[in-house]
Amino acid sequence: MEPAVWLAELDLTAPETWPRMGTRSLKDQPWLLVDSSAAQELALRTELLANRRDDVLVEPASAAPATMELESMVRATGVAIGDGLSPLERLGRSVQEDFCLLERGEQEWELKAAVLCFPSRWRLAAKIGRPLTQVHGPTPRYPELLAHRVTTACDRLEDRTILRRNWFVHPDRALFQPNRPAGGDRVIPAERCGDELWVRSERQTLRRLPDSGWVVFTIRVQQCRFRELMQRRGPEFREWLERSTEELRSHVGIRPEQVSEIQAWSG
Repeated sequence: MEPAVWLAELDLTAPETWPRMGTRSLKDQPWLLVDSSAAQELALRTELLANRRDDVLVEPASAAPATMELESMVRATGVAIGDGLSPLERLGRSVQEDFCLLERGEQEWELKAAVLCFPSRWRLAAKIGRPLTQVHGPTPRYPELLAHRVTTACDRLEDRTILRRNWFVHPDRALFQPNRPAGGDRVIPAERCGDELWVRSERQTLRRLPDSGWVVFTIRVQQCRFRELMQRRGPEFREWLERSTEELRSHVGIRPEQVSEIQAWSG
C-alpha cells in the first residue's frame, strides 16, 4: 500500500473525546499487506532477528498452540514462510507485519508472545506478560476511557477482524524505534519540515484465533515524508493542528515548539 492510499485512511479529525478506539470492520480488505518496500523491510527484520533477537522476539512454550495456529493461518493466505526456529521467528522473517499474541486473563487480555521488529517507541521486554492497561500506560486516560472497550472488543471478536490506524510525526525514519528520545524529539526548523519530519502510521488489526481462543494483534508500520501528507491532505491537517489539544498533539509527537515551525512552513 503506497502513501497515496494509506494517507487517505488517516483520521485527521480532532475528536471531542480522546483517546478513542476508532475501529471498523476489515470487511473485504486484505488482512496482511505486501508492497514495494517488502524486500528492504524483510531484510531488516531478518537482521534484527539475528542480531537483536531478545529485543524483538518473545515466544514462551506456553504460547506454542497459539503461535502454531497463527502460522497456519498466515500460510493459508498464500504467504511464503521462510526459515526459522519457531513459528513467530519464521513469520517475523516472512511478513512485513509484526504480531502480538494476547491471552484472556481474569480481568483483561494480556500480552503473552510477540515478534515486534518495528516498535513505535516501546520495548517488548518491558510489556510482555502484562495486561493491556499496563501495556498502554503512556496513553493518557486509557484506563478510564478505553480499557473496558478494548476488553469488550476482544471478547466479541468471534470470526470477524477489526481494523484501526494511528499516526505520529517524528524527525526519525528508523523502523526499529524501541526508545523515546530523552528530553523529547529535536525541533525541525520550518524550512526543513517537509523533508526531515516523517509521518509514521500503524495499520493495526485484531483477530481471534479460533482453536486456541487467543487474539492476534497485527501492526504494520508505514511511513512517508511529512511533505507528502501536506501535499495530499494539507487543509485537513492544518485544521487538525488548529483544533487539537496540546495533549493530543504531543501524543502524536508534535511538541509545542514544533507546531509553530510547521505552521510557518505550511502557511
